[in-house]
Amino acid sequence: MTESGGQLRGMEMSDEKWGWIEVESMHLAYPEDLAAIGLLTHGIASTPSAAFNTPFGPAVRGEPGAIQLQGGPDLKDVEEIIQPDDGNPDDRTVARYPLPRPIQPGEWVEVEVAFTSQMPEIFARTGVSGNFVLGGQWFPKIGIFEDSGDRGRVEPGWNTHQFHADSEFFADFGDWDVRLTLPLEYEGKIGATGQIIEETTDSTNVTVRFQQPGVHDFAWTADPDFIVLEELFDPDIDVPAEQTRQIAEILGLPDEELRLQPVMIRLMLQPAHRSQARRYFDAAKAAIRGYGLRLGAYPYPTLTMVDPPRGGQGAGGMEYPTFITLGTHPILNLPPFKKIRMPETVTVHEFGHNFFQGMIASNEFEEAWIDEGMNSYYEMLVMEEFYGSMIEVLGLRATSLEMDRLQLGSGRYTDPVVQPAWKYLSNGSYGLNSYARPAVTLRHMENILGPETFHRAMRHFFQTWRFRHPTTADFEQIMQEATDEDISWFLEQAFHTEKGLDYRVRTAKSQKTKDRKGWFWEDGVQVLYGKDHDHRRDDHDEDSEAEEEEQDLDSDADGENDDVEGDEEEKIYRTEVVIERRGEFKHPVTIELVFDDDERIRHQWDGQDKWTKIIETRPAKLLWAEVDPDHLMVLDVDPLNNSYRLEQDSTPANKILVNLSFWFQNFFDLMSILG
Repeated sequence: MTESGGQLRGMEMSDEKWGWIEVESMHLAYPEDLAAIGLLTHGIASTPSAAFNTPFGPAVRGEPGAIQLQGGPDLKDVEEIIQPDDGNPDDRTVARYPLPRPIQPGEWVEVEVAFTSQMPEIFARTGVSGNFVLGGQWFPKIGIFEDSGDRGRVEPGWNTHQFHADSEFFADFGDWDVRLTLPLEYEGKIGATGQIIEETTDSTNVTVRFQQPGVHDFAWTADPDFIVLEELFDPDIDVPAEQTRQIAEILGLPDEELRLQPVMIRLMLQPAHRSQARRYFDAAKAAIRGYGLRLGAYPYPTLTMVDPPRGGQGAGGMEYPTFITLGTHPILNLPPFKKIRMPETVTVHEFGHNFFQGMIASNEFEEAWIDEGMNSYYEMLVMEEFYGSMIEVLGLRATSLEMDRLQLGSGRYTDPVVQPAWKYLSNGSYGLNSYARPAVTLRHMENILGPETFHRAMRHFFQTWRFRHPTTADFEQIMQEATDEDISWFLEQAFHTEKGLDYRVRTAKSQKTKDRKGWFWEDGVQVLYGKDHDHRRDDHDEDSEAEEEEQDLDSDADGENDDVEGDEEEKIYRTEVVIERRGEFKHPVTIELVFDDDERIRHQWDGQDKWTKIIETRPAKLLWAEVDPDHLMVLDVDPLNNSYRLEQDSTPANKILVNLSFWFQNFFDLMSILG
């Protein structure tokens, strides 16, 4: 299937090609009473396909009014509403139109589609709220024809899924040239995917033309109340040279290869949020820089950011190519809430979708984690890099990683990460396994593989598959090729099972032993312990052994060296630590024992059995034992059980108590003043 415009897969026709998809035009008709009637959209599409994914369900009402072959019959008469995923008869989001005869290689057919859709009040990120309009998922989407071999497909055929509540997008790339016509009051207040090419007005309407090549969707917005601000991302100003140098060193690339491009950022802002414009712009620039340096430059000259109004928050937090919707509240610009970085987090996350699934155009219906999980991982990096934390309020601080780890819960997952969106047990399971769990998994992989290996592999994956449609198998192949070690054991458990990871220190004790007498092995040599002996020797020191044994007998006979209370003999402790695997995820672990003589001893365990026991006999008492002392295993769902201290340390609890006391005192003081 040659994609529209031919830019990405090629535009040459041959016997092996099936044709191309091209949206020729979409025309907007605006009724007088928007609030009462809803926004009507009309469009015409030219296509050789016979399968459509339409957003015409409970949220957006409508259907194709006609679908006609040029010079042929109206296919509306043979329309079939199908449910290829779950057979739900109430789902009317996929239509099939059988052609009179098959299209042969080298042939082409032109199909004209006339459709009308009525937008609802804001729902699922699309619709109308007062005079605010967000047009997303507003036209019938043409199904994807896949050849054998595409994304692991065995037989050629259409890939067209129902528009499920928890699923998003999968579409071919194309070149878009769109004109939007609205009442004159919207002049200068219309935004959409791509660049504004021209804007014309008459006595009643304004028409804006947008163009954008090389993207797989188009969305738009309008609101006469928008404050429209523009600011340039200038890599010469907005990219610190030191950050470029550090990331280039990790990637093993010269600084010049990380060069980014200028981007004009257009912010369409609600008046109530005017004071938060700086937060939006700073977050967008941090994201353009953070994603671009690690993966490759954002390739488009524009980025449009939409701030929905109060009552239209359902349109927030959404992504389309070069076009994202945000979300905030006026209270977030007041102390002590200014460091609840919701506006920043949403901006970084939605911008990141221009990389995953904007350029890495995976099938979100079938493998949502490639889009949401990978993007959430890079969002985590940018937030930590630029802001340090995601939330700082009332003395409490949490990073993006910590917030994601909290969502892992007990690790008793009901579904694997890799699974079609409509097959998860619940919306909560879909969210966990598409966002937080894969994001933390990628951070775990970065930790165990090392930053250089991991980030070089991720950049290779992105550069190899951008403007294409990769699968989990493609990702796993590149990650496996990046390391000399077999990591299939990790990939299988992390992405394809419900197994949770949890290791803990079950018990730990360290007790003084009775005085030892005789020869003991320590550090590869033998040590003689007795009443006043502490002698080391090697295995061949037999003459010395005989001589010392004779001296020892003489001393005992004389009774001159009897043990008395208060002697200075070395105390010996027998330390015993039991490590337990509580989860089903099997993972090699490091265990560190810390003694009161400041010595730290580490043990490696393959983690396969349910438990292992470590025994140390040495002249020092155990202070604490810890699983994963370097804190690399971030998939471990309960880090609180990773350590065991023989003597309690009340310092952390005291710190929390002091902070709580401080805030309670301030609260009651405030109440007394208000009273």
